Amino acid sequence: MFTNLIKNLEDYLHFEEDELAFLLALMETRVVKKNEMVVRVGEPANYVYYIDKGLVRFYHELDGKEHTYRIFRENMWISDYAAFLTRSKSIMNIEALEDCVLIQLHYDHMQKGYERAKVFERFGRKMAESLFLTTVQRTMDIMAKSPETRYLELLEHDAEMIHRVPLKYIASMLGIEPESLSRIRKRTARFHTKS
Repeated sequence: MFTNLIKNLEDYLHFEEDELAFLLALMETRVVKKNEMVVRVGEPANYVYYIDKGLVRFYHELDGKEHTYRIFRENMWISDYAAFLTRSKSIMNIEALEDCVLIQLHYDHMQKGYERAKVFERFGRKMAESLFLTTVQRTMDIMAKSPETRYLELLEHDAEMIHRVPLKYIASMLGIEPESLSRIRKRTARFHTKS
């Protein structure tokens, strides 16, 4: 059951067998149906989630309109991490876009890991660094790259997502309206064979 998770953890750093067993024992599996909310704005952000199967959308609402920040897929971690770290209520929604299998780690369990061995602190730091770098990169992309460039980069790095995610969410993630995405897709059709 934890095969993908173990590989993901080992990509962060090496765990001794007993350390890995200890960490896995702290985690629990959660099955979430398509369109089900994993976390809602205002709820405690008690968990970080590893996505073993499925897609989830990370979004917020402003003036009655949903704004998709990012789509997460298999082999990624997700949480309203700032709220998780500060023990505050989530300011983001996390929604399943497909039936999902999540492996969740509670804040208190993460703290137990930190107390047990330095490797868990290094893992937490590496996870935080990864999330920070992703956030900085997204901010820089929005500021410095055109929506068309961001779309082409998404096609290049994760074309499968285009086929799994409703285009309105892709458009929102790119910071544009669906109609603008349609025009971009028509203009860039020569760069991809299937859309």
